[in-house]
Amino acid sequence: MYHPRADFRFRSIFKFAACFAAFAVAIAVAAPADMARAGSLAGEISGLLASGQLRGARVGINIVELTRTGPSPVFSYHARTPLMPGSNGKLLTMSAIYDRLGPHASIKTRLYQVGDNLVIVGGGDPALGDPVLCRRAGWKVTTVFDNWAAHLKAIHDTAFHNIIVDDSIFNQHYRNPLWPPGQRLDWYEAPVGGLNFSLNCVQWNPVVLGSGGIGVNLIPDSPYTPVIIQARRGPQQSCWLWRPAGDNRFFLRGQVRATGDYAMQATIHDPALFTGNVLRQSLVNQGITVSGVVTHGTLAAAGGRPRLLATYETPLLDILHRANTDSINLMAECMCKLLGHLSTGRPGSWHNGDAAIMSWLAGIGVGPQLAHMVDGSGLSHHDHIAPVALTAVLSKMAYRPDGKAFINTLCRPGHGTLIHRFVGSPVGRHVRAKDGHITGASTLSGYLFVGNRTFVFSIMCNYYHGNVNPWQDRLVIDLYNWAQRH
Repeated sequence: MYHPRADFRFRSIFKFAACFAAFAVAIAVAAPADMARAGSLAGEISGLLASGQLRGARVGINIVELTRTGPSPVFSYHARTPLMPGSNGKLLTMSAIYDRLGPHASIKTRLYQVGDNLVIVGGGDPALGDPVLCRRAGWKVTTVFDNWAAHLKAIHDTAFHNIIVDDSIFNQHYRNPLWPPGQRLDWYEAPVGGLNFSLNCVQWNPVVLGSGGIGVNLIPDSPYTPVIIQARRGPQQSCWLWRPAGDNRFFLRGQVRATGDYAMQATIHDPALFTGNVLRQSLVNQGITVSGVVTHGTLAAAGGRPRLLATYETPLLDILHRANTDSINLMAECMCKLLGHLSTGRPGSWHNGDAAIMSWLAGIGVGPQLAHMVDGSGLSHHDHIAPVALTAVLSKMAYRPDGKAFINTLCRPGHGTLIHRFVGSPVGRHVRAKDGHITGASTLSGYLFVGNRTFVFSIMCNYYHGNVNPWQDRLVIDLYNWAQRH
């Protein structure tokens, strides 16, 4: 699977993990003496804060430099004020799971035979059949299941009754009630299960058939997600895929023109049943008989002695990269629930997952007055994090002996969600960061490497005017220029 490549050199700061406990839990905020040390930087940032885009906005900034004795304050502005983080909320979740499992962990999905039934047991992997990771490996989204089918044929197991889907590692509350309403079909609000496939979305592309009728190409395709065509031909490509809540019958509506690529995604309902039905289709396509149904159940309740047939593993670092570089919400939400399961031994949920994150934050000195999460990705407007909490988390990760691997999962400008950030600026190659955007919030937190120095920054804007991405980039550039002079 894909592993990110480092494009910059790390200095010896990562040798000093033991110092983390000694720097007043990493949430220092610049005092007046520290502001004096910052010199002209404070003046430059003050000038940026006077921008008309920020009139009436809520802004928080915290910048520290990592030293042998811990983070040294550089600049702060309302750094202890919790603000909506957007996808900067992922930094809390992904840091907590990395700190718990380490860089060599993987998330497993297993296939068992129990009697004449197959049981697929989810381990909470959000990346099984991920179209991007599959494409990087030269696979189709169903290649894992196709390989399992080939294995079953090789061992002469070619007839089964039911396929039982065991997603009991998480609860079956698939959608967070505190997410923005009216967006349940959008990929970024994909349902979250203990057994997931293809980001819990279908990729769809309408086509005009040779007969003149309308069809649709669906990936992955199975009888579990039928599409009823209600679209018509027209001069414009203005069609959409819709399904009722709690149903996997899709309706293609609108106009479809004769040519053009309109590949889109739409979320499905019940990730485990979706996964099991795609598995069934892969088996049937290779001549394996499945005479029964796909149904919910557990391995423990399947009856009989289970026989392990196959295991698929996704490296944790691949999941972190998709969350931190490409900002895939499902990756962070599954890791949130997995933290809840690991912490309690009970099915993972947003309740016990966020409690596990808050407990981890408390262990590094970040209390509930500085951070509050109701999900794992920052999608909810009920999430609030102070800039000082984000710099504490990122400092903690940098001081780990294996911190380099975590930092490599963050986005480089010109790639991922930062593909249009720092364009034309040489500063971009010195940055690893995570951005965040929801209605009313734009955030940017990460690392800036200047020679042998490492800075950690968090820039959070709520209720601003227009596009503040260039404003945030300008602040990081000013920090870079100041660091080169001092």
